[in-house]
Amino acid sequence: MKNFYGILFILLSIQTLFGQVCQPNLLYQDSTAGVYPRPIIPGGSGKGIDKSACINKPYEFVFTVVIPDTLRIPGVPLLLTLTHAKIETTGAISNLPLGIDYFCNPPSCEFPKKSIGCLILKGTPTNANMPGTYKPIIKLTIGTLLGNITIDYPGVQFPGEYFLELLDENCVIATQDINIVNDNFFPNPTDGWINSREENIFDLKLTDLHGKTIKMQSQAFNNKFILPTEINNGFYLLHWKSVNRSYVQKILLNR
Repeated sequence: MKNFYGILFILLSIQTLFGQVCQPNLLYQDSTAGVYPRPIIPGGSGKGIDKSACINKPYEFVFTVVIPDTLRIPGVPLLLTLTHAKIETTGAISNLPLGIDYFCNPPSCEFPKKSIGCLILKGTPTNANMPGTYKPIIKLTIGTLLGNITIDYPGVQFPGEYFLELLDENCVIATQDINIVNDNFFPNPTDGWINSREENIFDLKLTDLHGKTIKMQSQAFNNKFILPTEINNGFYLLHWKSVNRSYVQKILLNR
């Protein structure tokens, strides 16, 4: 009998573990109310969605949801006492590429007050999508003692934007205006320092081959770019702009 209950406990534990589609980032547990990472505010803060998706390749990105017991919403003169926050289990996140859906922990997508949960963007973008930048918006219902309030996040009350970059099947081109080059930055392979043959380049971004942003830099000072010391050897993609054109080059790091 003891063995039976032991096996039952293990099975229930496994079911619970796999039933949790995502885990919240506990670094945000003492943060103010919101969805983290925060949306990007031009000229301000917010990390946004820092992982790109690729057509016909599986994709996941986790948001952490922090719900306190009180909340002050811009435009509402009262400090609101919360009961919960909720998004519908389907259709609550707009502007996603076809093939990407969302799921929550808890599965009901209802987050009680004084709790931390998560929602995950998950799926495989299909060929029906055009590569480019998508701007997801979460329709969120906030439960208060005075009734429910429905808002867009980000939106008027919580400004900023989320940008989900969808690349092609090679995880390279996000728009038809990007030019793939092989020899602008040198030496390649590199031990960490690379130089640009072209001057006046800007908006540099280093990503891995899955599209995850590793480093961003507004300009190439003295036509140089330094790869972070903490990343491993291997291939990376360096994106940049010059005049009215965008470029990308594959860089091999070999320290």
